[in-house]
Amino acid sequence: MTNSLKDDTPISRDYINVNVGKRVRLECELSNLTMSGNTKGLWLRLEDAEVFFYSASRINTDQRFQIEQRPILHINNGTSYEIMTYSLTIDDVRLADDGTYSCQEDNRIIKLFVLNIVERPYFVTHEYTTLLRTQIGKNVSIACEAQGKPSPFVSWIKKIDDDQPKTMINCTTTPTTCQLNLFDVNRWHNGIYECVAANSIGTIGRFYTLDVQFPPDVYSPKVKSFHSIGDTITFECLIDANPEPDIRWLHRFTDDINQEMDLSGQFNQGYNNNNNNKRRENSIWSISQEKINSTRWKTSLFIKHIPKRFFNSKFICRAINRHGQSEKSITVIQNHHHVAKKHRHTTPPIKTTAITTTPVDLYKQYNADEYQSTSTTGKY
Repeated sequence: MTNSLKDDTPISRDYINVNVGKRVRLECELSNLTMSGNTKGLWLRLEDAEVFFYSASRINTDQRFQIEQRPILHINNGTSYEIMTYSLTIDDVRLADDGTYSCQEDNRIIKLFVLNIVERPYFVTHEYTTLLRTQIGKNVSIACEAQGKPSPFVSWIKKIDDDQPKTMINCTTTPTTCQLNLFDVNRWHNGIYECVAANSIGTIGRFYTLDVQFPPDVYSPKVKSFHSIGDTITFECLIDANPEPDIRWLHRFTDDINQEMDLSGQFNQGYNNNNNNKRRENSIWSISQEKINSTRWKTSLFIKHIPKRFFNSKFICRAINRHGQSEKSITVIQNHHHVAKKHRHTTPPIKTTAITTTPVDLYKQYNADEYQSTSTTGKY
């Protein structure tokens, strides 16, 4: 029996790619000698000289391999004749079935079939955690292992948007594993990461959500704000935090942190919290809060007709979560130059000490002379 063959041998070869799990049929035509019974058909694999069938007799015990012999009538230029088809069928193809299959009449090779078994990528680990939670400053490593035939190329991308994924470059690679390494993570590492495995047969992906938690970071565009009595002003703050922080606006007449009023608590008392823009008619101040994305918020404090007593005091934007707190203060300063210039061109200045009332009863308790400590230390 022939079990080796040089590539330059002038024998017909069929190159067949077949996916794992599929069915393949190798069809061969034998000569009239087989029809007459003088020779016998034979199927074997050259690489290991394994014989599967001799004529119709099974040699290999693997039931996935089947043989079929049947005569077929051919007509050529008006002349009819019969030939014998001698076909080998393999069900549920496996990677181990790869090789060169020889259809023979006894020791004479009729045709060769080069069977290349291919397999789309698949992930080796089936159980994995989709949500990875960590804190800033930590190191994160995610190993992604995939196999297939041909061997897949494994890579990591961070999903920024559907049109422009960002390919990650800090990926240590072995023949089957690509490990994503993130060192000293910060809040910008938050997001969705995808492990992608691809070969010529197909592409697969596996998603991981990295949740980097961090204490609030409060930003305000100003630390001092110059105004005149009766001005309407708006203070804004941006807060980055994860998880979601408790955001408050406070007012402090002195530098004593224990002497401050929680404007958010006073304003929201008895108010419908389903409304994001928390404004009430006739109030001296109003507060709004907006969620910009999963880790950023914007809050605004609106004060109308600012009274004299608010000058030289501080308005504080504070945010607290379980990882820490941050705040920014804005000092309101009276714009004397603006007032003097205005009075120089109009009537003599009007005394402002007569401003002693406010539009709502709530503000009556908000008096520098009767200031009570309303520290919010235990409210978060």
